Amino acid sequence: MTSTNRHAHVYLSPHLDDAVLSCGGSIWEQVQAGESIKVVTIFAGPPDPDVPLSPFAQSLHARWRMSVDAVKTRQEEDREALARLGARPCHWAHRDAIYRRTPDGGYAYTSEDALWGSVHPSEAELVHELGDRIGELALVPRGTLYVPLAVGAHIDHRIVRWAAEGGGRALLYYEDFPYAEDPERVDAALGEGRWRPAVVPLSDEALEAKIAAVACYRSQMSSFWGSREEMAASVRAFAERIGGAGAAERYWRVTAS
Repeated sequence: MTSTNRHAHVYLSPHLDDAVLSCGGSIWEQVQAGESIKVVTIFAGPPDPDVPLSPFAQSLHARWRMSVDAVKTRQEEDREALARLGARPCHWAHRDAIYRRTPDGGYAYTSEDALWGSVHPSEAELVHELGDRIGELALVPRGTLYVPLAVGAHIDHRIVRWAAEGGGRALLYYEDFPYAEDPERVDAALGEGRWRPAVVPLSDEALEAKIAAVACYRSQMSSFWGSREEMAASVRAFAERIGGAGAAERYWRVTAS
């Protein structure tokens, strides 16, 4: 494997927006420093075109004001967002939870509540498959692999975290925004483990670049905010709360003691 295939920083994003929402400022700062960045979106594949979407998936497409080509549109949004930050996108073909089917042909997750409930028993094989693929991702010596802390406990975020943890590699966990706006959700995701926080200061330019990148995810804006202005205010307020004296993003490492 050549050095051009290795990156200093690889971010695992469950969906086509999570890494930018949570880490966009750090990504911009790293790119400005001349470091190579790759963002791997795990669940970026389209649904089976020969099978009708579940009523739940159809309702989400309607909310996003998208047709059956929703994933293609979301991929384009992600490429635009990462181009603004200067990072390389990589879209894996695994399907979002709302599209995944069970061995009997049904849908694994058919409601909003189900996305934060129990992982379907048929998904154990998926966790192992993803763990193998994540283990093959190439980093430069002393490079960093970033994974979601799974704040908010979304099914796909938990699966990516478990898969990454199964590989035995050193991980840097990011706080899933906007779920991380609730400190109790962050505490729940950290659990009883031993953790060391790392607060990464963001320049004004980095924060504005992050906001501009998040704004590229037009289809998803209504999932969290009523407008671009509301989103920008939310991103700024959270970053300033984490930073205290200035804007920042926060990451976590597991410690031995």
